[in-house]
Amino acid sequence: MSPVTSSRLLASAILILALGDPTAACTCAPQHPQMAFCQADVVVRGRFMEVTPLKHNSSSGESAPWVRYEIKTTKAYKGVESLGDIRFIDTPALESVCGYQHLAPLKGEEYLIMATRQDQRLMISACSFVRPWGRVSPSQRRGISQAYGGGCTCEVVPCNSMPCVVSGDMQCLWTDGLMDRSWRGPQAQRLACLPRPSLGVPPNSDPFCTWETLKGSVSRGLLNVAELQEQ
Repeated sequence: MSPVTSSRLLASAILILALGDPTAACTCAPQHPQMAFCQADVVVRGRFMEVTPLKHNSSSGESAPWVRYEIKTTKAYKGVESLGDIRFIDTPALESVCGYQHLAPLKGEEYLIMATRQDQRLMISACSFVRPWGRVSPSQRRGISQAYGGGCTCEVVPCNSMPCVVSGDMQCLWTDGLMDRSWRGPQAQRLACLPRPSLGVPPNSDPFCTWETLKGSVSRGLLNVAELQEQ
């Protein structure tokens, strides 16, 4: 099982557990923006325009009501090729079941929105990476447009307490949370975990992953490795 698949299953399990019990509190695992990008089916920049309650269909097994946000997309980064224009994104209506609550004014500032697809529904939750564009650092913007997609074969492993270890060459240790429990330290703000060729081994051998500072444009060599990984 790939790192991205494993992480998506974990995130989905947390959300499904919450959705199964409307009285339970929502719990979100730490998520580096690179892993959020890789796990998302759709990544766009846009404005929240309107919100509409959806009819609660308890007979179909829905344990809580949902709402639908109308989105005005201004730039697409991932996933729109198969879905076309992104206009609507759904979320549970209740915070207790990880529903996303858009507290800022509608038709206001742009947001970076990373959504997942379930059947024909695009959805976000309180655990999704949804952030005002003005709070997305310049390095994160470069990651979204240039680098994060090339690091989806890698895995960012959060370090919650010492000692911290990784179990393979395709993992990067994420230690922001040791100093700041919001997990928005320098590794989240300025770094990407990207594959690099192993030194002194045959060219077709598996690469290893390492943190790369996203200053200016990402190096052509790293992008070439990323492109080969996607083929």
